[in-house]
Amino acid sequence: MTQTAKPDLIDHLRREQANAVRLYLQYKGYHWNVAGPLFHDLHLMFDAHATQVFETIDPLAERQRMLGATAGYTLEDVRAAASLPEEAALPASPREMIERLREAHREIILGLKRGFDRADEDGDPGTADLFAKIVQEHEKMEWFLRETLEGPSTLLDAAAASTGAVRAPTVRPSP
Repeated sequence: MTQTAKPDLIDHLRREQANAVRLYLQYKGYHWNVAGPLFHDLHLMFDAHATQVFETIDPLAERQRMLGATAGYTLEDVRAAASLPEEAALPASPREMIERLREAHREIILGLKRGFDRADEDGDPGTADLFAKIVQEHEKMEWFLRETLEGPSTLLDAAAASTGAVRAPTVRPSP
């Protein structure tokens, strides 16, 4: 079924696809570089969340195609469409990694809800349903991160206080 969607709705889909790519890479970067007393748990959680985020990219791109638009696939497409900022440097601690991920999820959740509203206004229940399903996944991941930050975690605070907890690679700023 080919439909013609309003450009604003396609923009929402493209933005969330690009945000998913950017968040996936952020999670993988943290997965590879986390260190400290909670290494094992954070390493596994970051990888699991990366997989969940990755699995949202294809449905967002395919929905664009179903609606008669092309789906971006280049790094330039991601840069142009994403609302999440590109990171300039690796966070200094596991706590900062979690805080950044939590903020990214919050921004994505807001964008998905705006996309849901636009799809609903446009009378597109399929796209609205897609946004609703993905927002639930992001809400759960944000909850995991929030609980990790807000719970009684002396280990997380110890990891933040330890020196050399994260080895910061050289990150080239984007043009």
